[in-house]
Amino acid sequence: MLLFFDIDGTIFDNDRRLPDSVLPAMEAARRNGHGLVINTGRTLCNMDHRLDGFPLDGWIMGCGTRILYHGETLQRMEYSPERSLRLRNIFLALKLPTVWECDTAMYFDPLSPDHPATGKFSEWAKRKGIYREITEKDPEFRVVKMFCFSDEEKISAMKELTAEAGMPYTAINRWPEGWEVVPLRFSKGKGIDTLCEKLGVSPDDCYAFGDSSNDLTMFEHVGHSIAMGNAPEEVRKVCTYVTDRPEDDGIANAMKHFGLI
Repeated sequence: MLLFFDIDGTIFDNDRRLPDSVLPAMEAARRNGHGLVINTGRTLCNMDHRLDGFPLDGWIMGCGTRILYHGETLQRMEYSPERSLRLRNIFLALKLPTVWECDTAMYFDPLSPDHPATGKFSEWAKRKGIYREITEKDPEFRVVKMFCFSDEEKISAMKELTAEAGMPYTAINRWPEGWEVVPLRFSKGKGIDTLCEKLGVSPDDCYAFGDSSNDLTMFEHVGHSIAMGNAPEEVRKVCTYVTDRPEDDGIANAMKHFGLI
């Protein structure tokens, strides 16, 4: 079996705390022969080192744009600096406040409109040492995905213009006027498909644990979908099982329910 886990709100509770039951449950699952894979929207620069030492077999990162398994890179997507600057010009023309999530750093545009959310992302990136401003000649500005903060009309225009430019993106509504912007042919679910194909594993033998709207594609691509107890109704209603909240041993209880441990 392959087990796929979101991070925040799933492994960690909404206060970013790790419940005591999580690591023992994952270790037990691994001893029982199951493969454990993190499936996250975070890009490589933002790899969650809180999970260092966990019994993990792989990572699906950046909503499927990078796949790592037993230390080997199985899939990688990023745009060249030249194409990345073309994308930047589209977002500037739309006056979209944007956080650019690359593999090397989180980039912030000094020409972009101010927004409270980008300010919070900026402060967080500086604390983590992954803050960088966009410049015309930075060879490491290679766009993977973004967060944007605007209304649905501008997001629709973004989808049209990026498609016309040959770099199509879609958007997941994460909170009011907050959008996770992902390359069109990638998702958490398609990342699962790619890994399962390479390993010869059936989706029927896969379990996915998550709590938010960007986990919906993950749930569509596995035989067993588990919503955490803190998940919104739109997530809970599409899952085969709803477990407890993370802080109430949701991961461990779901594993016990399905006989994984």
